[in-house]
Amino acid sequence: MSASQQVELGKLFFEDGIPGFSHLQFFQLMQEEESPFFLIQSTEEKDVGFWVIDPFSFFSEYKFELSEVAKEALRVEDQSQIAVFTIITIRENNLATVNLKAPIVVNLSNRMGRQVILQEDTYSIRQPLFEQQAGDRK
Repeated sequence: MSASQQVELGKLFFEDGIPGFSHLQFFQLMQEEESPFFLIQSTEEKDVGFWVIDPFSFFSEYKFELSEVAKEALRVEDQSQIAVFTIITIRENNLATVNLKAPIVVNLSNRMGRQVILQEDTYSIRQPLFEQQAGDRK
């Protein structure tokens, strides 16, 4: 039996850091081999990292418009490739939630990332990742 391996997908630069970690700008994006889970790991402080997912793989109805301010900050051009990730949090009773209200958007063309807080009230910061867990909460 072989252990799961992490595949390095490249370096990311967060000009303004990530909220709560504004002093950190350089991160490494990795993926658990054959898994929908990614890790955004600081290269400046090894103890800082965030487990994330591609929200479109789990929430087919998820959509939003990237604001002009965010596009400018990420230097998005017409042909820029964009990736979107949402941070996973493990809560009490092993409930996994994701923050759909504040996705991490990455411009793959220049490797710039930014956590964007959506203005709409459509999405939760504590959306259960798995439907059966949502039903288990009381």
